[in-house]
Amino acid sequence: MARVDLKTIIQAAILTLAIFVSIYFLNTIMEGKREKTITSRMDEIISDFGEIETTYYLMEYMQEKRELRNNTCQVMRKELEYLEGKLWKLDMKIRDYRQVTKDFMNDEFYIREKAHLNRREIIHFTMLERMKEKCNYRHLIILYFYGECDVNKQCDDQGFVLTYINQQIDPEISIFSFDMDLGLSSVNALAEIYNVTELPCIVVEGKAYCGMHNRAEITDILCRHGNVSICSGEQIINAEST
Repeated sequence: MARVDLKTIIQAAILTLAIFVSIYFLNTIMEGKREKTITSRMDEIISDFGEIETTYYLMEYMQEKRELRNNTCQVMRKELEYLEGKLWKLDMKIRDYRQVTKDFMNDEFYIREKAHLNRREIIHFTMLERMKEKCNYRHLIILYFYGECDVNKQCDDQGFVLTYINQQIDPEISIFSFDMDLGLSSVNALAEIYNVTELPCIVVEGKAYCGMHNRAEITDILCRHGNVSICSGEQIINAEST
């Protein structure tokens, strides 16, 4: 009887070891794929920032040259739309990076590039506001403030709603998202200016709407501030009367 028990124990030990080795190698393979994915996305993000930097310099140059001012509005609009698309795609890439990063709140690359993105978004936002004043450019501007994404499910939920709406009416709106967890003084100042008291919070044309909002509520808010294609006839009349 003792021999049978010993044999069973040995078999169990071998099976346990085999399972452990299999799990170890599987984790190693998955970790390697994860690192490869992260590295690839890092390269894409760094490349995109280089393009964004170049576009900013071009726009600043055009504004300083008096002989080019007649064509500035038309060219600035084209460049801002191009730049906005790059920033939005860049934000999506950083979100994807976050999803494959186990502890993204302590990941140095994620924090550094997210901060870089937020600063660029503020510059883009101010340039867009300037163009609206000088070039009669009608474009709804949405600022999205969020935080505590590791524990606050609404952080991602509100982002998904805004992403959907952006896909529907991308040429008519500009969305800038700001991560309050980064502690950037510029982002904190912007949130204070617009009286952001709760997260998540959106600011549409300077007015804050804090708390979670579903697709219908966001649509209604946008239609209060402008005539966008997703508005119904009644919403358009209300927007034009305000």
